[in-house]
Amino acid sequence: MKSIKKNINSDISQKLFYLIALVLFLRIDLVFLNNTPTGGDMGAHIVAIDTFIKEFMPNFQINGWSNDWFAGYPLYYFYFPLPAIITFFIDLILPFGVAFKLMVIISTIIMVYSFEKLLRKDSNKFSSFGATAGFFYVFTESFTIYGGNLASSLAGQFSFAYSLAFANLSIFYLTKSNNKFRFPISSIFLSLCLLSHLIPFIIYIPIYGFYWLFKKGNINQKILSITIFLALVLRWSVSLFMNLEFTTNMRYTPFTRLEDLIKADILPIIFILLAIIVTKFKDLIKNKSLNLLELYLVLSSILLYFFVPEGALWNGRLVSFFNLGAVLILFKAIEIFVEDLNFYQQGVNKLSTVSFIATIYCLYIFYDRWSSNQSYLNLYIPIIFLVSIFAVLNLRNISIQVNLLIVSIIFSTISFLPHWLNWNFTGYEGKDDWTQIENLYSKLDNLESGRIMWEPNSEMNKYGTPMTLMTIPYFTKHTSMEGLYFDSSITTPFHFISVSGLAKRPSNPVGGLSYINNQFDRGVEYLNDLGVDYFISYTKEIESKAMNSGKLTFLFSSEPFSVFKVNSSKVELIYQDIEIFSKVNTQDGILSSIFRDTNIDNFFEKAYESFNDLDNKRVIEISNEIIVESSKRNDLQITDLAITNERISFYTNSPGELHLIKVSYFPNWTITNGKGPYRTSPSFMSIIPNDEYVEINFENTPIEKNIFYFSLFSLVLSFIIFIRSKQNDKET
Repeated sequence: MKSIKKNINSDISQKLFYLIALVLFLRIDLVFLNNTPTGGDMGAHIVAIDTFIKEFMPNFQINGWSNDWFAGYPLYYFYFPLPAIITFFIDLILPFGVAFKLMVIISTIIMVYSFEKLLRKDSNKFSSFGATAGFFYVFTESFTIYGGNLASSLAGQFSFAYSLAFANLSIFYLTKSNNKFRFPISSIFLSLCLLSHLIPFIIYIPIYGFYWLFKKGNINQKILSITIFLALVLRWSVSLFMNLEFTTNMRYTPFTRLEDLIKADILPIIFILLAIIVTKFKDLIKNKSLNLLELYLVLSSILLYFFVPEGALWNGRLVSFFNLGAVLILFKAIEIFVEDLNFYQQGVNKLSTVSFIATIYCLYIFYDRWSSNQSYLNLYIPIIFLVSIFAVLNLRNISIQVNLLIVSIIFSTISFLPHWLNWNFTGYEGKDDWTQIENLYSKLDNLESGRIMWEPNSEMNKYGTPMTLMTIPYFTKHTSMEGLYFDSSITTPFHFISVSGLAKRPSNPVGGLSYINNQFDRGVEYLNDLGVDYFISYTKEIESKAMNSGKLTFLFSSEPFSVFKVNSSKVELIYQDIEIFSKVNTQDGILSSIFRDTNIDNFFEKAYESFNDLDNKRVIEISNEIIVESSKRNDLQITDLAITNERISFYTNSPGELHLIKVSYFPNWTITNGKGPYRTSPSFMSIIPNDEYVEINFENTPIEKNIFYFSLFSLVLSFIIFIRSKQNDKET
């Protein structure tokens, strides 16, 4: 009994130690500051999540339409809603900025927790090696965008971290848990994985399916796991896959070098791992320490990295999975090595003492590196004190000593993460030049609401992130042409082509496009084509060109920005020649989007070809049996125009004529009294109204409605199976 109590107390103390150390490092002191987090992509994610909380959740929606970016785009159709849902529930009791930051750091905590679970030998006993492995993984700094580590989460890849952590937990409950409902629990975590990010789900589903098929279990539990999974993910996943053709292919250039897969901070552990495996291979096999999961992750990452066809999966993403598999194997091997040391009691005391001294020394390096910045001082002293006390209390526990040493070495090698945490979590409001943005936004709010295109420039990172002006919809009543979720809008390529002519240093992120760098006049023409109302310059060079263009009206300056009026309209008649593009069937559209099959006719290619000639030609996607004609009128009058996330309405003096609506096309838009909407170049929609009053609504498609009811049925069925399973257990 005493032994059991001792083990329980030991588990609790270890859990508390790792949790407190992690939370302290993640700057919990800054998390609870009521400000607006920033840094990399994270500084723009606030816009989408804020829209989700304020407009979607009150209507019990997980996805819908947003006009915030790219002339409108389907929000959380192609990006992942679970982090937004988590933020929503935290936001019920805490300010939005605090809720957002808590959501981000929770992803890292769950990631460490998932490692601890995977490395457990006993499903009920805490694994200090697992927790240490989790620390090792999340604190790697060799990449900042691929996902999984803390650096990536702070750059905005927290969805990926959630997904990967939930994928790990789904495997744990499927393979190691003693819970009688392990199949349903694992399917819940697999569902959460998919709702957080698609790529970890794609990588894990083959190994999950293998375990699910061959793992012994009650057939009712397996059926229950399927119904639960369908109930949770079917509605969202069907919307995703059915609409893949309405996404943008970013055409990322795949990596080809091995050093791009095996990063600098992982390379040393590869050599250590090989050395341990060579010496301890028999023990690894004998103890069944090497599981299928980590071998699968390493091998599949290597194979997919070199042989995956260019398409929707960019092979740079595989770095996260290779690292994960390598870290799991390494710490399993280290654990066996340390356990062997316990057989040689003679050297345990000496080794513990050396380990303790080395731990303190590594922590001192960590402290010395960052204590020069006073803002970190109060943080690192508690960490060092905590580690020191814990080390002293466990001086004779060689396993804990080794783990402490590894954690301390990790901390001592950390270079930029503390800076980045401080930069992100002090928020926009904590930046020295933020008053410039506040002044700009204040003046913008005095203008009539409209669509804004702005000059991008990496120097704007001084405000919090180069993407600072993506927050225009969050802080003002206006919308921004440029946004974060590039893949989610079919207007994305046309925006970046246009802005490339209006910027001193354009980003040009979409591959394979013919950008118009240094062609300012042509860029101004595109402003009208895209229905832009205002243009904001940042550099003096672009400001001068705008002043002298003769097509832009100067409104005001707010240093270093200048704001100009664009003479454009959101609705106009299509008078140009019409080229009919026949609709591609759904199957071909989906396959083309996944594999980027250029042999299948693609509307984008036709629209792209005509983009520079919109004054003369429009491409319209319709069925062959439908006849549309160019308008014969030139006296269009539009009144009472209102564009919201759910509805577009106006009065026209030209019913029966072909109208162009400069809002991004999506099949969920429906007209109540007329024909259309039709997808029309470059990426907008056209309609033929029957009456003077026009109303277009964003609604669930019949397939989405039916899938929703099917999901409800699956949920009810899951509940029935669960109840019957409980009753059978009682009878047994």
